Amino acid sequence: MFRAMAIVSILAMVVTGCTSTPEAPKLASNQDACWVCVNENDLACVKVDVDDKTPTALYNGRTYHFCSEQCKKEFLANPAKYEKLALSAPQTQPTHH
Repeated sequence: MFRAMAIVSILAMVVTGCTSTPEAPKLASNQDACWVCVNENDLACVKVDVDDKTPTALYNGRTYHFCSEQCKKEFLANPAKYEKLALSAPQTQPTHH
């Protein structure tokens, strides 16, 4: 009985975690969020240190930064999906131009 309750509890936490909206990370002034990683809950890559070598893409007048060229490619395949996520999150830092 205890084992069954434990399994149900774990499954409930997993399902809840998968359906919750990802939160924007807290960033330093030289960082931005990789919204592909935020969407995937990839906590290891969420924060991007922005410099002249950081992969970027411009979409609807906003510059997006990425942790890798692969994330940039995924963003460009469906930019509206990630824009919606970025615009729904609290502002993480001043907008880059």
